[in-house]
Amino acid sequence: MIALPSKELKFARELIDEGKYEEALQYLKDVEHKKILTLEEKLEIQTWKGILHFNLGQLEIALKTAEQLHQESQELKISLYSIDALNLKAAIYTINGRFDDSFTTIELIDKIFKSIPRENTLEYHRREAEVLHLKGRRDFYAGNFDRALDHLSRSVDFYKRNPSVFNPLSAALGVMAYTYRGKGELDFALEYSEKALSQIPKGEFFFPMFSKADLYRNKGNIYYEKGELNSALDYQIRALEIYKNFKEGWWMGWSFFSIISILLAKKDIERVQHYSKQFKQFIEEHEFRLANSLYQLSQALILKSSVRMRDHVEAEHKLKDIVKKNASVFLTNIALINLCDLYFREFRVSNQMEILEDIYPLLDQLQRNAIRQNSYSWLANLKLLQAKLALLQINMVEARKFLTEAQTIADEHGLQLLAQAISREHDKLLEELKLWESIKKTQATVSERLKLVSIDEVLERMEGRRAVEPPEFTNEQPVLLLILDEGGILLFSYPFTDKWKQDDDLFGSFLSAFTSFSDEFFSKGLDRAKFGDDTLLIQSVESYSICYLFKGHTYLAKQKLDEFVVSIQQSSSIWQTLETFYKTSQVANINDIPQMENLVADIFLN
Repeated sequence: MIALPSKELKFARELIDEGKYEEALQYLKDVEHKKILTLEEKLEIQTWKGILHFNLGQLEIALKTAEQLHQESQELKISLYSIDALNLKAAIYTINGRFDDSFTTIELIDKIFKSIPRENTLEYHRREAEVLHLKGRRDFYAGNFDRALDHLSRSVDFYKRNPSVFNPLSAALGVMAYTYRGKGELDFALEYSEKALSQIPKGEFFFPMFSKADLYRNKGNIYYEKGELNSALDYQIRALEIYKNFKEGWWMGWSFFSIISILLAKKDIERVQHYSKQFKQFIEEHEFRLANSLYQLSQALILKSSVRMRDHVEAEHKLKDIVKKNASVFLTNIALINLCDLYFREFRVSNQMEILEDIYPLLDQLQRNAIRQNSYSWLANLKLLQAKLALLQINMVEARKFLTEAQTIADEHGLQLLAQAISREHDKLLEELKLWESIKKTQATVSERLKLVSIDEVLERMEGRRAVEPPEFTNEQPVLLLILDEGGILLFSYPFTDKWKQDDDLFGSFLSAFTSFSDEFFSKGLDRAKFGDDTLLIQSVESYSICYLFKGHTYLAKQKLDEFVVSIQQSSSIWQTLETFYKTSQVANINDIPQMENLVADIFLN
């Protein structure tokens, strides 16, 4: 925000710092009427009025104010105020769930800011921090978590050095807390929630984005995922009490829903009924359509938790009705995953494979919604769930393909913990291939297959009831590194053990086996295979296949192979040497590529 240019506006800032929003708004209106203002003072008052309406939850007035400010600042060609106006519009669009409009507005802000000559002034750097903050928020909603954290941490650095009105530091830290939760890194999410809360001014005044209530609610969700139900309940109740003061229907509805979900997990039926009655009374007294849908969803979950089959049937009807109405994609997703859970329960009891046919359309709809929402953790978990369904039907190739897709999604979007868990699932399947082949031959019962598949963990993660539980990894033992051309002809090899160096027959047998199935391997979208006690990872890069044979867990090995592939592409001397040997159909040795030995040692042996 621009430095306040007059004694009157400095007094307004003091009111704002104290959270006296209504007083500050009235004071600014009085200043407008009583004092002759410069053009910049008029624009600044417009800016503060818009933000005050926003913080009071008066979003329609705030949007009109922002639009007027944008128009006037453009006419006067004062770009910094245009950025302020668009910043406010982007925040309002986000609150209203208009993410496409928000993203478009943030792109326009970035474009305007880049057009401004760089200045070494506080005002310029403040706008730079705000643009980074907005881009971080955009990347969070777009599911680009690592990029979001980079932008946000840079904005936080500025805010720490230059405290300003409305504590943007708290808002930026709040987005970081949400981002870490999205990545599944819950300890970091709690840490940044605490940091954000510590920066909010005293008092329980309302602030729509990353307010104290919102941060409490997020902490409650984090503790719920961690299985710490008492802490989860405490923070959700705190959030609810703040929302009640402002009758904020949508978020108040979420708090009621979360409290009921936690109490169901605690099997505290008496308190479930207590909060359910409060929720119903709130719905009857206020016209909040989406909150009413949340109430219906909470009733469905209460019925679903019953041991009576007739209650399960009624829960199914309510969940289907919520999906049909499609009041909100968030609610639809929760209803869909709970329907899946209901059908899996029925499947466990009946062992009837046709029940799976009811689940597939639900997963398809969830996948479309996840893509629409940029919810990559959901998308990766859906692929993992599809892999487990393929295993139930003893389709190992299809299961492995889904696992490869799931890990690729998790890796590409910074979901390291989830990627680790998926990689371990894939390793486990490779270790159990003989067992699954035996199951296929003996036509083992569905109940026997279910014991091996472990569907509950994925469903509970998607319902928000379980955190990612990554396995502990030990470093792998390198065996062999190969580079082959598109025809499977060897270009380069680096054996890590003497058995490969000394046994030409063993080396030749491995190459022959690899080239015989490589085309089929790539066509099925797989990334790893088992050769006896060793695991093979393969990456296709332009005309080459990079192959890494090792003993041990795949996740860390894949990180090393990824690093190696990037490094050889970035080294012009290595890449040009490979191209030369490829064109002449020769095999390169380590002496032909001097930089290769140090590169291999740095990546695979350290």
